[in-house]
Amino acid sequence: MTRFYRFLARLYANRSVITAMAAHEVSSRYAGTFAGFLWSVVNPIITVAVYWLVFSVGFRVQPVGGVPFIVVFSAGLIPWMTFSECMILGANSVVANSHLVTKMVFPTEILPVINLAASLIIHCIMLGILLALLFFNGIKFSLLNLQFFYYLFALSVFSLGLSWFFAAINVFYRDTGQVLGVILNVWFWLTPIAWVIDMLPERLRPFMRLNPMFYIVDGYQNSFIYGKPFWQDYGMGAYFWGVSLMFFVAGGFVFRKLKSEFADVL
Repeated sequence: MTRFYRFLARLYANRSVITAMAAHEVSSRYAGTFAGFLWSVVNPIITVAVYWLVFSVGFRVQPVGGVPFIVVFSAGLIPWMTFSECMILGANSVVANSHLVTKMVFPTEILPVINLAASLIIHCIMLGILLALLFFNGIKFSLLNLQFFYYLFALSVFSLGLSWFFAAINVFYRDTGQVLGVILNVWFWLTPIAWVIDMLPERLRPFMRLNPMFYIVDGYQNSFIYGKPFWQDYGMGAYFWGVSLMFFVAGGFVFRKLKSEFADVL
């Protein structure tokens, strides 16, 4: 436990490095492009527009509880996009930065954290799009909207634990990134983003709630649309945090155990 505490303490000690490298990560994505950082705004808008055309115009999905489908969908898509990006970039974080791992003493445990921080910048842009959708659809703002910070923290803890694990494994097994992409594609459709839990038969609903991302996506929708406080669903909260902390500790443990071998393999 003492070693794991030191592992986490190094993250805090390198917080300024994490901030600087996260900003550089975002800017480097659009380096050399004409629109530059504007692409980080255009891409989410296009993503939401495509899903709106498919589900609202194409399939004519009816409003959910009186709320337009695109609003419910966007509220669930925001945390999922952050999670998916964090997983994909986090899994490749050590391999992509092999020059830092092999040529200097570098705290490699901060690499997945840097990708998480960079993903949160795009997360903020997506939130702006959602707030605009809420405004144009006449959905009033309330103090309960602020509880999304709680779910964002929960998402960060869960994502970081998995990122540490996959980042470490990907150093030794390069197929990890490809496998993770397949898992995320299936995981998306097992999460209530393009559908709602009421669509499922009663017998299947308890199994779908075992998905940790169910708690996060449902929480964002409750925060911005349905106005349900997070403490009302304390049973799901206890389950999520039990699973999330298990992955957080396990992911950190695996990363710490394997990091000494990264330089030799890379």
